Amino acid sequence: MVLGFGNLLKHLVDTNQYYYNQLNDEQKTAYVLILSGIKSFSNEIKLPIRPINEISMIFESVLLDNPLVFYVSSFTCTNDLYKKSCKIKPNYKYAKHFIKENIELANRYLQKFDFLKTTGDINKELYIHDYCLNNFHYDNTIGDYSGSILGPILNKSAVCEGISKFVKLVFDYLNLKSLIVYGKAKNPTSDSTLERHAWNIVRVGGKSYHLDVTFDMTLKYKINRYDYFNLADEDISCDHMIISKVPNCTMHGNDYMSINSLVVHNPAELAKYIENSLIHGKKIIIVKLQNVKDTDNIVDKVIAIAQQQYDNIHKRNVAIEVRYNPSQLVFEINFM
Repeated sequence: MVLGFGNLLKHLVDTNQYYYNQLNDEQKTAYVLILSGIKSFSNEIKLPIRPINEISMIFESVLLDNPLVFYVSSFTCTNDLYKKSCKIKPNYKYAKHFIKENIELANRYLQKFDFLKTTGDINKELYIHDYCLNNFHYDNTIGDYSGSILGPILNKSAVCEGISKFVKLVFDYLNLKSLIVYGKAKNPTSDSTLERHAWNIVRVGGKSYHLDVTFDMTLKYKINRYDYFNLADEDISCDHMIISKVPNCTMHGNDYMSINSLVVHNPAELAKYIENSLIHGKKIIIVKLQNVKDTDNIVDKVIAIAQQQYDNIHKRNVAIEVRYNPSQLVFEINFM
């Protein structure tokens, strides 16, 4: 049976996908043809003639929207000006049997998250965030699988691109709207300059937020971190630079730190927060300083306040280890 274009579209494309919806009608037609060709392992895909930079943009849109297409990363293109058409040849990275086996593996892997389908969106997001932190690790050695969903699924490790694609794959499965963002960022654990980076935007409660699982993964030490969980544009821009067209994320106050009351605004609030945490027996404290203007010697100031509060309660000094995210002003205070 030959599918008409309308049925082909319904069969192949989730029309709610973000990058698909940024295209005009002609570009959407090319998108569907490219996706159809890749899924059927076509050696050549015939398209109406388009500028090569436009075809590249459409091709990238296909890959961004469809992380299960892990087996293609590039293509070659030839134009037939007389017939006003072009042919692209996808460069398949693996043998067909390997591709099919791992598509089936990925689909089986997703079934472990079936229990989340009836939960709220924020619970889905939080569970997958923590799942990644507890089961995968960031590996900056660029391997054959590290930039795709195969990195986490097969090796339990990946670079930022592979992690963000895995997150989107699971969110798609759970009907939680999300997209992959390409840009640059400064690693929160070092003084590095801006480097290429990928993360996610997720839509929760009708609002869009930045979610950088990779950065939270690199910050994890003794406990999970949530420095980059549901940030607004203003917050993420402290150490990220977006280079792709993405939705505006303007909502403040729905990040993990705010909704869990882990934010203070001045030294007095910080002292009270640490005091209450120590009274409740906490040995590891996470806190974010919000709208603090004077950050000179901020780590020393936080340690001094923590030491004073511990001494007030326990009447003795204690060794204190502080791990500090200077861009987001988040502190992990460990009382040793």
